[in-house]
Amino acid sequence: MNDLRYDASDRHSVNGYSGSIGQPNRNGARVSAQQWAHRLLARRDWVVLDTETTGLDGLAEVVQLAVVDPNGATLLDTLIRPTHPIPRDATAIHGITDDAVAHAPPYPVIYPDLFDLVQGKTIVAYNANYDARVLRQTALLYGIGDLTTIWQCAMEQYARYVGRWSNRHGHFMWQPLPRTGSYRFAKHQALDDCRATLDLIHHIATGTI
Repeated sequence: MNDLRYDASDRHSVNGYSGSIGQPNRNGARVSAQQWAHRLLARRDWVVLDTETTGLDGLAEVVQLAVVDPNGATLLDTLIRPTHPIPRDATAIHGITDDAVAHAPPYPVIYPDLFDLVQGKTIVAYNANYDARVLRQTALLYGIGDLTTIWQCAMEQYARYVGRWSNRHGHFMWQPLPRTGSYRFAKHQALDDCRATLDLIHHIATGTI
């Protein structure tokens, strides 16, 4: 649901990830973002994660979750049955209906596999604070512990790379996740957006976007 993730309340620190964007130096910010991407691609102790959800607020739950490794291999791709119906405005973004998740596993069934996948790894997401928050909210509904891992935000690094400063918000302007290929005009799906985020990291590193 990356089209909906532009809430200023999501800029704060989460599980070791700092949302601070830095100073309005466009060239320096671009170089910094490219260095970040290079450092990340030189490692293998990270995954890309994306969620689709019931909304944006403090009651939003995860309805789809995907995780891919640095090579793009799918580690997890599943629908998740929420505790409440999916609002129509959320379905309009990702296309996931109540019927689609009626027989999907609830989050407690998925959580052990997710925990094992991210244990000891950095999670990279497009708007990391949002995904971390909604996963935490979903976990709290079931009395499950939060994912205790480090998050890094590809959205904020891409904002640095693009370098459009907002005096009003005091940070580089966030950009929509570039989505190309067969899913360019499709409904948002977690696995597609994981792959788009991974592609973006490579493009930032090589300066080809």
